[in-house]
Amino acid sequence: MEFILKKFMQTCSRIFALKNWCLKRVHRIRRRRFDCELNLSEVSEKFPDLRDRYLYFNHYFWNRAPSWLRDHRTFFSKKNRGFGEDAFHAMWYFLFRDLKPKTVLEIGVYRGQVVSLWSLLAKKWGVKIEIHGISPFTAVGDTVSLYSSGLDYYKDTLFNFSQFGLKEPILHSGFSTDPSMLNVIASRKWDLIYIDGNHDYEVAIKDVSVCVKALNLGGVLVLDDASLDTSYKPFPYSSAGHPGPSKIANNMNRNEFAELLSVGHNRAFQKIKVL
Repeated sequence: MEFILKKFMQTCSRIFALKNWCLKRVHRIRRRRFDCELNLSEVSEKFPDLRDRYLYFNHYFWNRAPSWLRDHRTFFSKKNRGFGEDAFHAMWYFLFRDLKPKTVLEIGVYRGQVVSLWSLLAKKWGVKIEIHGISPFTAVGDTVSLYSSGLDYYKDTLFNFSQFGLKEPILHSGFSTDPSMLNVIASRKWDLIYIDGNHDYEVAIKDVSVCVKALNLGGVLVLDDASLDTSYKPFPYSSAGHPGPSKIANNMNRNEFAELLSVGHNRAFQKIKVL
């Protein structure tokens, strides 16, 4: 009986070892699949499945991107300085590397994670850039967001820029629907606009309606939290977004805009025609 039990345990051990070897082999094969250098158009061609595309950008962030990109993300991941997902840092890396926008605007700055990343990317590549941000710089939220009170968001954003030795952005305090902020949006033609402000449909649709007119031909509009009702099925550590921005993204005029890229709940549309 003892001999049989010993043989049984040895067999189980071999099976367990074989299982681990197979799992490691599968992991290496999967990793090799994502371990490649691509440009924006090649990403969509190679990874038409939105989950695979997300995994590519997540892999790129952790395995191929420069360490300073991860350092920036690490800083903003602490003390609730920023939201988002690791893959989004790689997404911005690709957009700025391939398109090199010169005039950029974010609606909904929070504590400056995205605008400071833009500044860092431009600095690393020696690109002259003009960065604007529109935000109330208070704890006011919307139906899907709550923020901490007792923080000077304007000063905090500038402080976070200083931690990376970055030139201060041009910040505008107010709601994106205020007349003065509408004037800011209409004051120039933008190469890139990121809408990450109020996620309620009634407000977000106004932001988009104004911003599409202010984009250069070839300019890019990025919508946050906009991938509900798409083929993207989020991983446990990710999100598909919220109803308001998702409805807007799904109804974008495809005669005027082509979807350039989709990474998780971020969707980027490029202006291809002026209507």
